[in-house]
Amino acid sequence: MTQQQDFVPDRRRRLDDLPELPEGRPTLLLSAVYSGEEKKIYLKFYDPQDNIIYYWRDRTDHRPYCYTKMQFADLAEQVAQKETKYTLERTKKRDIIIDKEIDVLKVLAPDPLSIGGTEHSFREKVTSWEADIKYHENYLYDRALIPGTYYIRKGEKITPFEYPISEKVQFALKSLLWDKIKEAGESGKEYRQYITNWANLLNQPIPELRRVAVDIEVETEEGRMPNPRDHDRRVTAVGFVASDGFRKVLVLANNIPTDGTPLIPEAEQCQTEKELLEKTFQIISEYPIVLTFNGDDFDLPYLMRVRRIRE
Repeated sequence: MTQQQDFVPDRRRRLDDLPELPEGRPTLLLSAVYSGEEKKIYLKFYDPQDNIIYYWRDRTDHRPYCYTKMQFADLAEQVAQKETKYTLERTKKRDIIIDKEIDVLKVLAPDPLSIGGTEHSFREKVTSWEADIKYHENYLYDRALIPGTYYIRKGEKITPFEYPISEKVQFALKSLLWDKIKEAGESGKEYRQYITNWANLLNQPIPELRRVAVDIEVETEEGRMPNPRDHDRRVTAVGFVASDGFRKVLVLANNIPTDGTPLIPEAEQCQTEKELLEKTFQIISEYPIVLTFNGDDFDLPYLMRVRRIRE
């Protein structure tokens, strides 16, 4: 084992390694991720035909923000004068408590942590609204983007793409909207449009996502739980189960029982931890989507850090 080194994930390099969303190809929006180095949102798309993950960097100059009411305007302006990274814009929002529009200040910042997440964030200094929403979720909401639906790139724009629904569903929908819903006027029109939108959304095809689930086991000691920050425990086994039927368990040879208990058919012995890690990442690289049993806060960060310091 080599001497441990601090490992900071290179988010930009990893994003740029993935192909950019091509034009004219319907793809499924999976999620949005934030690149702290670029201070940009990346959209993550899945191509169900070729089982490829594509990324698309935000072109709209969207920025993190929150709101504060005019009663806190003086304090907000004092913060903005002292910390010039903040920009204040006067705008209107509907107060649903009193059911009318009110004047508010929109606070724009260069990065999400300037809004919330640290003891020096804006929301810790001034009473704020919408400051506890995760930035990537805020971005999706503002752009009216729905994960799990299809989009297509046209030039520098991402637009919704709807597959046509069957004639049978269209007929049933028409019968529901016009024969069963008796509301007339503007309220009836709004209700029919609401149901139509949901029907079109729910009738879009659901692709078979090619994915692999990963679970790792590491050496432990009494009274101490392993964690990605320290990552000083050896990886002793990694298990895989994939959507295409692939099943595998990589096990360190010196971790195998010596009482004669036979290994399961899916087990494969590895003589060293390095060999185990190399085979693990080779398998992971063959699948566009990786799921973890312990959550992304442990399994994948631990593997990434261990691989770096062991190579």
